[in-house]
Amino acid sequence: MTEQQHKGLIAYFARTPVAANLMMMFIVIMGAVSYTSIQRQMFPNIEINYINITASYPGASVLDIEENIIIKIEDALKDVNGIKKVVSEAKRSRARMSLEIDKKLDLDDTLIKIKEKVDAISDFPDDMKPLNVRTFEFKQDVLQLVLVGNRTVEELAPLARKIGDEIRNLPPVSTVNVWTPTPEIAIEVSPDNLRKYNLTIQQVKNAIQSHSLSISAGQVNTAKGIIFVRIEKQAKLGDTFSRLPIITGNNGATVRLGDIAKIKDGFTERERYVKYSGMNAISLSVKATKNENMVDIAESVNKYLEEKQLPAGVRIETIVDMTYYLNARLDMMLKNLLQGAILVALLLGIFLRVKLAFWVMMGLPVAFLGAVMLMPVMGVSINVVTLFSFIMVLGIVVDDAIVIGESASVEIEKHGGGVDNVIRGAQRVATPATFGVLTTIAVFSPFLFSSGGNSAFFFGIAAVAILCLAFSLVESKLILPAHLAHVRFSDVSETSWRFKFNRHFFGFVNGTYKRFLTLCLRWRWSVLCIFIGLLVLSVGLVKGGFIRTTLVPKVPHDFPVINITMGNSTASEQTVNAIKTVVGVIEQVDKDVEKETGLKSIQDLLAFNRSDTEATIVVKLADENERPLNAFEISRRWRDIMPAMPGVQSLVIKDTVNARGETGDDFGFLLFSNDIAEVSRAGRYLMEQLSGKEGIYDLSSTIDLNSQELRLSLKPVAYDLGLTLKAVGQQLSEGFYGTEVQKVLRDGEEVAVKVRYPRNIRDSIASLQYAVITTPAGSQVMLGDIANVSMVPGTSEIRRENRRRGVYVYGSIDEEIVEPDDVIESMKNNQLKDLQRRFSNTTIELSGAVEEERKERNEQLGFFIAALILVYILLAVPLNSYWQPLIIMSVIPFSFIGAIWAHFAFNVDISMTSSLVWLRRRVLLSTTP
Repeated sequence: MTEQQHKGLIAYFARTPVAANLMMMFIVIMGAVSYTSIQRQMFPNIEINYINITASYPGASVLDIEENIIIKIEDALKDVNGIKKVVSEAKRSRARMSLEIDKKLDLDDTLIKIKEKVDAISDFPDDMKPLNVRTFEFKQDVLQLVLVGNRTVEELAPLARKIGDEIRNLPPVSTVNVWTPTPEIAIEVSPDNLRKYNLTIQQVKNAIQSHSLSISAGQVNTAKGIIFVRIEKQAKLGDTFSRLPIITGNNGATVRLGDIAKIKDGFTERERYVKYSGMNAISLSVKATKNENMVDIAESVNKYLEEKQLPAGVRIETIVDMTYYLNARLDMMLKNLLQGAILVALLLGIFLRVKLAFWVMMGLPVAFLGAVMLMPVMGVSINVVTLFSFIMVLGIVVDDAIVIGESASVEIEKHGGGVDNVIRGAQRVATPATFGVLTTIAVFSPFLFSSGGNSAFFFGIAAVAILCLAFSLVESKLILPAHLAHVRFSDVSETSWRFKFNRHFFGFVNGTYKRFLTLCLRWRWSVLCIFIGLLVLSVGLVKGGFIRTTLVPKVPHDFPVINITMGNSTASEQTVNAIKTVVGVIEQVDKDVEKETGLKSIQDLLAFNRSDTEATIVVKLADENERPLNAFEISRRWRDIMPAMPGVQSLVIKDTVNARGETGDDFGFLLFSNDIAEVSRAGRYLMEQLSGKEGIYDLSSTIDLNSQELRLSLKPVAYDLGLTLKAVGQQLSEGFYGTEVQKVLRDGEEVAVKVRYPRNIRDSIASLQYAVITTPAGSQVMLGDIANVSMVPGTSEIRRENRRRGVYVYGSIDEEIVEPDDVIESMKNNQLKDLQRRFSNTTIELSGAVEEERKERNEQLGFFIAALILVYILLAVPLNSYWQPLIIMSVIPFSFIGAIWAHFAFNVDISMTSSLVWLRRRVLLSTTP
């Protein structure tokens, strides 16, 4: 074939090495530039297609919240397209709604529509605070800092807020959460003083608002210009409030606020517990948005901490540094990547000419840097998932280069060097090699359209794999031939190691292996039966439970977190007692492990209560190289000795990096009924049935088992005095819950000013009888004289899903003990059927991470079928046959044998990630020319 007959891109680039080298230089340089600026994150960005609505209605009961807020919003939004699910929670004084939006719709546009619908509701309660409607932004944890010192929490709080502001002002940082107590000015007036001065709390509130204010009083036009008039008498300190006049007599005598009330200028009233390894502390959390680089943020904050001068006895500790975790994983991945590249280079160097192996290996940096160059365009960052994808395609990106290089090498061996011979060799296998790579791209392509909770992970894996494969095509078809065309290959000497190796290797291939292959072909039906038997046996290993299956394998966490949720009626003291109990369990397990192994499992511990009913414990485990147990085994030991604690509604241990459920709900059952009492009984019964079931832990529900409430009914004399239930209820709420007088801005922070009864009165049920009630005529009576008070079981929370009342029972599954699917099926066939018989008016729906995983598996199965169809098409076109692709693809199921036995031998769960590794390798081998 003459030079004129060699046409096409391969021939052009082979004859124009300048174009090939410039293309390679462009890819390498731009990839390197992109690598220096590309985002580095722990995990891929997760698109959270949720809109949250929160409302505050101080003093309102749960039923009031449901009827006056939640139901009205649900009715207003029922016609908005794209809302897939609505979960509403009604608690005392507050409401929360979570709207799941269809991913196909624009979230910002949907947010605008929802705000318009909500703003159009005109009959909300007058005392309700403005609604907050916002999208949920995914943020990744970067640093968990702790301000520790030999001072009280109240003394540490101002310094912690200042440090938080300074960190927030650092160039790369945008989000810093500081868990400090909320400041508050509490004005406590006893019922005795109200009776003594013939006052009501509302009158006290009005007096404060009249004398503590800052307002504009107009302007004065003078010859020199306009002078503005302003009254600036806003009280901002407790002492200033104490001097405000409440009553002024005709003779000039004045009763000031300090004369009738005790004023507390401090923090919101509750028991606080913030300890870091036994010392008082304040927690600061630094986070990164989806557009921010975790590594840059951590470096900036750590530099600030090194230079920050702190008062004596105060220090800042870093309990969690996700970039340390990230860098360790990245270093491990890069080390594995380097080791894999070296192994590939050694194998190529053994079986191919060294010069040929070198240029084939050059395909790796070109393909990888080309992928890095375009990763930002596809919205993909460098993280543990994408690095895994790089490792996964490490071997495959050089396979087509090997085919091209070997074919060119054969032509050179036969006909000598020269551009024409290289072109002839490359073009001879270009079509099958190209379609071989395209079939592998076809395997990954459907995963770009994943829509489940793990869609970001599958998208990252697929995007990186496709980009690497695409650039491997460019390198092997356009750049490699240009390099090979100008390489001079010397003759192989008969005394060299390569000549001896080739002689023995090809002797084995053409001798022993060929005879064995001939024997297999002669006894082909026997061989087929053997492989079918092995395949059946392998599938039996999976079906028999000897090998577990999961969508995404769990990864143990170096910083497990324990979240405690108490019942809504629980006192803050009980929450603190629960924290101390859990901390005691953690310390006891650590002592037992140290006694057993001689090594400690825990390095530090942070425990704090975020509110009256919520607490968090962050455990920093010892370095994994020195720790005798992993996080899963440590958390299992915690659960084994964790005692039952009064008031605890939910205790969830997050011991995995990729926790599937926000609340630890591997499984969940939604129970619906219009009868709150029945659905609560059904929920309690289900929890009793599931309690103690093998493999189930962290069993929780939305039922508040200990909730009680006081019911009031007015006596006839109350109506004679002109009182109504509404008037009495409002006055009681003002005294026992408190009424907000105003908010003042102090040191850049809003401070609420509240008027209420003293705590000793609010904490006593008996004192309720002596609460002061003012009649319309202005006279004062005690509540016990006009009303009957009784204690009854109450409702502290109502959960609604898609406009139906319900209860959510959820928990976690220990996959080391049981198979999740087996547990769910067992529940369906036993506990749920029994529950349905006992509570016929209650409907049951399955939810939780396992159910979401099932949906994702079905989706992935659809993708797998689509991938096989694409592979068939890509094979049928170059082969020009309908049957030959089926014959080639028939080897795919049998390759599953080796994958299953490898999982069994190494005790590894079969997951979607390991399946992708097996599938892409099998497809490549079945299509390689």
